[in-house]
Amino acid sequence: MSENSKVYWDEIYWEDKINNNRTDFIKDNWMDKYIDEIHNVKRKKAIDLGCGIGQDTKWLLDNGFDVISCDISDIALQKLKEFIPNSKTMQMDVKEKLPFRDNSVGLVNANLSIHYFDMENTIKIFNEIYRILQLDGIFIGRMNSDKNEGYIKDTTKEIEKNFYYDYGRYFRLFNKEQFDILTKQWHVIALNENVTIRSNRKKALWEFMLKK
Repeated sequence: MSENSKVYWDEIYWEDKINNNRTDFIKDNWMDKYIDEIHNVKRKKAIDLGCGIGQDTKWLLDNGFDVISCDISDIALQKLKEFIPNSKTMQMDVKEKLPFRDNSVGLVNANLSIHYFDMENTIKIFNEIYRILQLDGIFIGRMNSDKNEGYIKDTTKEIEKNFYYDYGRYFRLFNKEQFDILTKQWHVIALNENVTIRSNRKKALWEFMLKK
């Protein structure tokens, strides 16, 4: 196995965050700074990929998008339905072919949801997102930065460059070199390293906005 399983997301990740109320990230309105570009998206159909419990889904709905919220975790989607009762949800594995037509979506959001894979699968995910976006569509998201402290420990095993396994989970830490590989066919609108707070600790990340 080279990625975190559905069991991991249901029984370890989301159960822990929900049961222990580790949901401070709900207040992180990180997309506000990109609101002008997002409002310029012509087709107001959005996919929230790896939506978790729906903080970005709500932001997109509040800003006029018809949103399909997708996640591998049933627990996350159930919680999202409690949070946003009128939401449209879809349980799916992001590594599989995305169940949407070519050129059918105006915006795809992947907020800290696709930095868990080897490079081969990460490239496939980027290509699938490119396929479903309409011309001039936007792909926006965030990924773990290699500037994060404390991720690499004595017990951490490097599977391939920048891709690791430790304590029952797989994760990737991104640098600019990897983004250069992933964004060859995209127009890069924004690519910045930043810091946010998740579960009451600092998290270094890349923010990106790409146009097809």
